[in-house]
Formats: sequence, structure tokens, C-alpha cells
Amino acid sequence: MSVSAIIPTFNRRSYIRRAIDSVLAQTVPVDELIVVDDGSTDGTAEYVEAQYGYKVRVLRQENGGVSAARRRGIREARGEWIAFLDSDDEWTCDRNAQLLEAARRVPAEVAWIFGDLRVVTDRGDGLTLFEKYGLVVTKYPEIFADSLTVQFPFQFGLLQGSFIRRSVLLQLDCFSAGLRTGEDLLAGFQVACGHRFAAIPSVVGRYFRTSDLEASSVVVNGMYGPDHFRSRIMSFALVIESGRKRPWNMLYASEVRDYCKLMAQQGAVPRSLAIQQFRYGGISAKGIAFMCAAMLGRRGIRIWNSIAEARKKHVRPAQPTITQKNGFRSYIQSVTEKH
Repeated sequence: MSVSAIIPTFNRRSYIRRAIDSVLAQTVPVDELIVVDDGSTDGTAEYVEAQYGYKVRVLRQENGGVSAARRRGIREARGEWIAFLDSDDEWTCDRNAQLLEAARRVPAEVAWIFGDLRVVTDRGDGLTLFEKYGLVVTKYPEIFADSLTVQFPFQFGLLQGSFIRRSVLLQLDCFSAGLRTGEDLLAGFQVACGHRFAAIPSVVGRYFRTSDLEASSVVVNGMYGPDHFRSRIMSFALVIESGRKRPWNMLYASEVRDYCKLMAQQGAVPRSLAIQQFRYGGISAKGIAFMCAAMLGRRGIRIWNSIAEARKKHVRPAQPTITQKNGFRSYIQSVTEKH
């Protein structure tokens, strides 16, 4: 059973040593470590080659975004399991050993195994993602009957904490949609629609969210940008097309509306996109009203937004409740009631 560690990077010379050193310090070594330099201009690739030599395989490409870097790494890898790591994060020293042991215990239908990640901020080590969002894993490993419950509303299997079967990633052509953000969410949905997920209770990495990373963070800068909505639209469509209609069609419609509003802010109102919200039968009074507003162009969207802001001042929106036992059900209920 072989493992390929892949680190996509862009202008991370000041941080990538932390990531690489954590891979090389594993108690059970990975079979290969690949760094995909996505057109860095700060000498990242040269630094890695000079510091690590043969220990790290460096692949260079013109800047194409993190999806292109991940996809290149998968194609070039030789391992049975792919283990991603962001170039500003790090693994715990026994991460590979823990996930390898889990991989030996799971059946072939499990394509994605993940562990917990500890969030690091300017204040130091904080809660883990499992602690913060209420996932309790009692088995080693725990195989989920429904993979989507750990994919949405919160994606517990973040790439830097996961083992993913390379054959499945290739078969599904993951990371080929050209997304610069949200690519991990879409890949998770692609795999979850046809394969099982499993988790271990161990903390397998440190997830850095310190202020010095904000300016260059793909996650921060891409939040609520076009790819944020595109990734969700494509993800929810996959679920619907796999045979689950409700409530995913309503979630799909909601994301299409939000994407329309973003496009209006950028100067264009794609009326055909407003109609697309009904593609999977997610028809609601709110959706019909929004379509009418969108037909009026930017002026209609501005009126829609003004009414929505006025309502917020007078009506306190229901807050989704995410709990360990019924978080998925309660979240879906709150969303469908609102949309």
C-alpha cells in the first residue's frame, strides 16, 4: 500500500518548509513527496530544490490555479493513496501511520479517509474541526452509511487531513472544472456520490488560519466569489443527478440566486441563470419572485436586495443548528424553510 504526498504551492517560499518538514518527519514515511509549483515568482521551486534535493520531486507549471496543480500532482503520482497538504499547513508526525492503518481496515468501497485537524490562529492552537462542528468519531475507522453527512453542511474531510484513492480521483477526473476556490468541496461531492467515506478520531494535522496568511489565502480571498457559488451549484447538481432530489434541488436554486446577485454586482444580470434555478424542480414563491426581479436587470436586483435588507432589520433569521446527532437534518430544514 503506497502513499503519494502532494503539496500544491504558489509563492509560499516563506512557509513551505513547515509543510515539507512535517511530511519528511513522518514516523512511517510516505512513498513519494511531490511539490507542484504553480508558476511561483518568489523562487519557491528553486528554494525547495536547493534545500531538499532528491527528497522532494518538484513539478513546475505555468500558473493555472490550485485545481490545475492538484490535478497535475495526481496524474504524476505513483501511489495508491493521495495525501494532500497545503503549503502553509503541517501534518502531525504519525499522520501517515494512522491513516495507513485505517486504509488497511476499510473495504474497497471506501475511497476517502480523513482525520481531525487542529485550527491554529494568532492565539495559538485552538479547537479541532471535529470539536468545533460536533463530529464524534468513536470507531477506528468509522465508516459512514451516508457520505454526504460529513460533506455538507460542513466538509469534515478537508484535503490536508485525508487519504483519497488515486484511482477514484482519476476516474472522476477531479479538479478538472477550472475552479480556483471551492475545488475541494466539488471533489468531495464527486467522490461522495458514488463511494463511502471513513474517519479516524486522531488529529492528523494543524490547519493554519493566522493573520499573516490572509492577504494571500485562496480560501479568504475566494470567499463568496464566483467559484464559491459555482462549486456549490455543480456539487448539488451531482447529488440530484445521482438520484436524490429533495432538499438538494432547493439548495441548488438558492445557490443559483446568490450567484445571480453576485453577477449583478459585477455589472451583468444573466437572466438565463435566474431561470436555471428551476432546472431540478426547486420551485418556490421566493424563486419565482426573484426571477421576476432578475428580468428587470440590475435595477430589479437592487430592489430585491433593498427589500431583503429591510426584512433583516425587522425579522431575525432562523439560525441553522449544527449538532452531533441531527445537525444535517436540522440544517437542511432551516435552509429549506428560508428558501
